[in-house]
Amino acid sequence: MASRAALTGSVALLVACEHAPPYSAVPAPPQQVQVDSRIVLRSPLTFPPGGTELLFQNEQLVPAGKLSRDMPFCRLTPQGGAPRVLQPATFTVAGVTYGEREVGATGAMTSVTRIALTPDPKLPGYTMSCGWPEGTASRGFVNTEQIFNAIGGQFSMDLLR
Repeated sequence: MASRAALTGSVALLVACEHAPPYSAVPAPPQQVQVDSRIVLRSPLTFPPGGTELLFQNEQLVPAGKLSRDMPFCRLTPQGGAPRVLQPATFTVAGVTYGEREVGATGAMTSVTRIALTPDPKLPGYTMSCGWPEGTASRGFVNTEQIFNAIGGQFSMDLLR
């Protein structure tokens, strides 16, 4: 009987010491942008000649050398054949993935949220990748408020909840 009580006490002690991981691979709502949500481009955008991305931070279009390390940002890239000039339109969220990528020689990891956007399911779309700039200590996945704070000058968000 005493050994059974000792075993039960030991198990209870071990369970109490168990720690949850600092974050999960997929953030819990309200951080998630869900499939079929809408992101609306409110003003025209043009990719620069020879450029393959547009960067957004603090509700502004930002050149790569001007990204602040203290704030999340989003990168918009066209998928093969997508127009390089975007007129105001409603984009549907066709998919969302969360991933980690290694940064530089240090082996540090950065959490990235990739949102597949399509103006029409029959046409090539765009990928919006959102996270923290390189060189920033990992702060986990960005939430929907942080994404909006990056893109809000050009886009509005109509998210499913």
